[in-house]
Amino acid sequence: MSSALVALCAGQAFGLTPPPPPCAYSGDMAEGREIASTGNWSNQFVSYTTYDKADRTYFYLEHCPSGRVLRSKSQPHSLTSTGPRDASEISATVYDALASETPYTMGDLQALLRDQGVPTKRFTSKRESCACQTYFPDTVGSKTPYKKDAK
Repeated sequence: MSSALVALCAGQAFGLTPPPPPCAYSGDMAEGREIASTGNWSNQFVSYTTYDKADRTYFYLEHCPSGRVLRSKSQPHSLTSTGPRDASEISATVYDALASETPYTMGDLQALLRDQGVPTKRFTSKRESCACQTYFPDTVGSKTPYKKDAK
């Protein structure tokens, strides 16, 4: 099932549970950046964040069964101006949409973010992510199963 057609239902993020999932703060990477936090959502979606050397936050939303990923990128935190590209505004936009009564597809979320000037990218991962393995271990499908040392 295409994640573009899978509606994200209303639901609360379960967030991090003590202790954090093995991929948070353990050296696991997304696009060459260390994963800093993870969360899970209804309909087998996970979210995770990374940071780069330019002090930008990258937000990922992944549909575990399909491996489809939506990535958005904030402006550098060092900029004093706030606005829709500020990391807190991006996270609020995404998390509010996920928790709303309105079903959103990944395409809808991408359009919402792009309309606000937020850079986004969609891709399909061929490897199971640590977050998916942690929260939804039965969704690996045809993806390469998660392995701690795989980059």
